[in-house]
Amino acid sequence: MDLRRRNPSLTRRISHAIDEVKTAENNALEYVKTLTWYQLEEWQKDNEYIVQGYRRAQNNWKGCFHSIFGYLHNETVNIHSHLWGAVLFLVLFFSSQLYVMARYPTATWVDSTMFSVFIISAVVCLTSSSFYHMAGCHSERVARRCHALDYSGIVVLIVGSFFPAVYYAFFCEPVLQGTYLSGAAFIVLNPEYSKPTHRGARTKVFIALGLSAVVPLSHALLTHGLGTLREEMGVHFVVLSGALYIFGAVL
Repeated sequence: MDLRRRNPSLTRRISHAIDEVKTAENNALEYVKTLTWYQLEEWQKDNEYIVQGYRRAQNNWKGCFHSIFGYLHNETVNIHSHLWGAVLFLVLFFSSQLYVMARYPTATWVDSTMFSVFIISAVVCLTSSSFYHMAGCHSERVARRCHALDYSGIVVLIVGSFFPAVYYAFFCEPVLQGTYLSGAAFIVLNPEYSKPTHRGARTKVFIALGLSAVVPLSHALLTHGLGTLREEMGVHFVVLSGALYIFGAVL
């Protein structure tokens, strides 16, 4: 006769013990939410100098979103610094449209658009980066796509920040203005710039994009002079932003 049929209480005890083991295992996984570098799956490994604080591969969106506020890990600062930065620029966008532009009656819709392009590009970049850092633990396929999203957002910000500068540098020269702005738009819309590549190649692309403003700036400097560029387009801020882009790429 089958042992389980002769002793049903034994079957219940075994089943109960299995359930307890599974519960204990789930509780342990819930308690130890982060992993070390050596416990990661291969697709999760990117920087060997960060040795702990990694999230487990979630394979679901609930776990990814839970990691935003649910517990601390090595992407917590990245998620929140980009997330609240995006919120800040979104507030800046609406305030600039409602209050700042209203203070200048000579400002046209084109002026508003140029500033909006820059601010919205910052929102796109920061939102994309926050989403990438949040969803990077989902799965290999999702992480790869979010990596491309993050990369594209950075390109959008770098190029978008040139729009106001080029617009005011060549304010009275619509042909040159259109030429440089069209070139910047081409970079953003070109799918080649949205491909996540090796870290070294990415760094070179970001540096090249940061230096791409040198051409229109040099042109404007030769035709209008430094004083005009400082007064009409804030060239010192453009140079500073380019330097920061390059510093961020190298870092």
